[in-house]
Amino acid sequence: MNTRPQSISTNNARNPVFKTLITKNRERLFVAGLLATSLATFVLSASGAQKQWSGLAGDMLWSTGGNWSPTGAPGTADNVVFGNDGITDFPYALGGSANNIVDTTSVTINSLSYINTNGYHNTQVTNLNVLSSSTTSIAVTADDGLPYAFFIGGNVWQAGKDDSVWTSIFGESLTVSNVNANFGVTQISSSSGAHRSTLDMTNLNTFTCIVSNVMVGQNFTIPDHAWRPTGELFLAQTNSITTRLICVSDAYQNAGGNCFIHLGAVNTINADEIRIGMHKTVGFIDTASAFGNPSVTFRNSIGTGRALTWELGDEYDPITPGFFTSNQARGTMDLTGAFVDALVDHIVLGRGQIQHDATNRTGDGNGTLIFGGGTIDANTVELGIQVTGPFIGGSVGHGILTINNYPGVGPALMIVRSNIVMAVQQAGAPTPDAIGSTGDIAVNDGSTLAVAGDIVSGGPGGGTATINLFNGGILDMKPAGDSTPGNVSINILNITDSVITNYGILSVTNINEQGGNTTFTVYPGQSLAPAGVNSIGTLAMGTGTSLTLRGTTLMDVGKNGTAVNDVIDAPSGNVDLGGTLKVSFSGTDTLSIGDKFTLFTVVPANSSPTVVLPPPGSGLAWNNKIFVDGSIEVVACGCSEPTTPPTLNVTASATAVTVSWPLTYASFALRAKTNSITSNWSLVPGVSGNSITIPRTAADSMYFQLIQQ
Repeated sequence: MNTRPQSISTNNARNPVFKTLITKNRERLFVAGLLATSLATFVLSASGAQKQWSGLAGDMLWSTGGNWSPTGAPGTADNVVFGNDGITDFPYALGGSANNIVDTTSVTINSLSYINTNGYHNTQVTNLNVLSSSTTSIAVTADDGLPYAFFIGGNVWQAGKDDSVWTSIFGESLTVSNVNANFGVTQISSSSGAHRSTLDMTNLNTFTCIVSNVMVGQNFTIPDHAWRPTGELFLAQTNSITTRLICVSDAYQNAGGNCFIHLGAVNTINADEIRIGMHKTVGFIDTASAFGNPSVTFRNSIGTGRALTWELGDEYDPITPGFFTSNQARGTMDLTGAFVDALVDHIVLGRGQIQHDATNRTGDGNGTLIFGGGTIDANTVELGIQVTGPFIGGSVGHGILTINNYPGVGPALMIVRSNIVMAVQQAGAPTPDAIGSTGDIAVNDGSTLAVAGDIVSGGPGGGTATINLFNGGILDMKPAGDSTPGNVSINILNITDSVITNYGILSVTNINEQGGNTTFTVYPGQSLAPAGVNSIGTLAMGTGTSLTLRGTTLMDVGKNGTAVNDVIDAPSGNVDLGGTLKVSFSGTDTLSIGDKFTLFTVVPANSSPTVVLPPPGSGLAWNNKIFVDGSIEVVACGCSEPTTPPTLNVTASATAVTVSWPLTYASFALRAKTNSITSNWSLVPGVSGNSITIPRTAADSMYFQLIQQ
């Protein structure tokens, strides 16, 4: 973890990684003849004195009155504006120098805005404070009605498609404080192009921000003129942000370009909500500024508890009935290389839009969270969600959660205190999104996902949930402090020399062991349910993957006109069946002679399992051929047994116990054990006429059960 640097270079030798990033992303911005379009219509502060930079004195100093219009250095009540006057030719990151300098030890103003669409402003500060509590004497009021105490960008939809505002602030410290107004970095235009608002504070030591909201690439005016908001914020080396909401990229109508917040070296973010890539826009919070191994702490707005929500790639809008789109929302929080300390209540990664009419909307929500060091502690997580109606269309969700192990900060730990819900698909979605929602979790290189609840997936329409455990990655379903193993219900489990542990029931349709270990083992106390509990389907073992069963295997058979059943398919591996095999029956039709259910496509090895089969019905019995051809089949039992289960009669004395059950139950056998009731039952020899007397001492504990054969 890095600490705050002690000094900052103010010459032209900038961070080379940052310079490369800027050059790649911004080459398109060097457009000759950029025009100052419609600046006269820009909505500036409603009250309070305005000071606009002119630079006419030529010495670049804030303290020189001749550099301002009206003349005089700005003071605490002034709203300071930088327009197209007194600009410079290059941004600070690409070799430009300061064109305005806060030359006194500490300067306080009321608000600050940069609205130039020609050239660049590079502001060098010692201690610059933007302090107010006003909602009217501010930098700008946006068209969606939001007030801003600090704003970078034009606020007119008539701006040219390539108009851009780029500001660099560097030096010691910047403080922005107005709990009733926002901090914004946004350029808008009604035409699609390279327009962008950029604030670069990479070479600023300290940034402190206490505002209502932090908005980057955000404008939600209704109705709008296709605002296409676009913004990019490079944070300082040490940052403290306190706010209700951080939003990176959001629009009601047309989206702009990709929007970013690039973290600094040390980041404390106290925000109740973080939204990235909302409503068909694309947004990122990342560590691309490359301050080595940065640190980032996330808490709520008062800094003492969990943030309420993180919403990444979220199309869902229950408030605005007119919203719809066929474009993709993409939100990414990529904390690669950072040491993370996060407390969050609810995380949403990829959620589709609500559909208010029958017109098919295909714009999906795509959310991605990546980190590789420290801890993210959340109560609940959703990834890949299609919401309910009133109409079901093609807008689905795609969520990705990746937990890595980065040098210097890893391994990482993600704790989920309750459930993870993934790949939820509603019934009735049209092609090609009929089963389109996806959720993908990857835990890599010795990092851990610890879930104190369950992992559940699917929905009435399906969905595809995948968990990848790679190179020592751990999925722990009973972390410290949790008293109950959690259940896992997914489609695909890929394991490469990794561990899934402490689960109760694993419901899955595909298991692939892809590393040096080619055998998946279900241990005592764990259960495996092919395709899900009370759900009939196939568990396909991947190429070369074997299965060892020492816990409980839960399989279902049914009959609705034809016989159907769960299948464990291991075409190129082995199945070793021990523990307990419990088969349940469901269906609208009763069983009949000849109904055959092939449970295993490969005949399993016999490790003396306890096989519990459902009652086949009056006069019927099971022919158990699991270790012959992998099947069970209904046959005539040659008896007229009652359809109700039998009852054991037990009579005990100090020296013996007599166990019996009615003679009409000829297909049942007696099993016993002397320790506990959880495992290692064995058939009782010597039973005659459904009765047996067994010697005992008074201190003996004995357990008995009947099973149908």
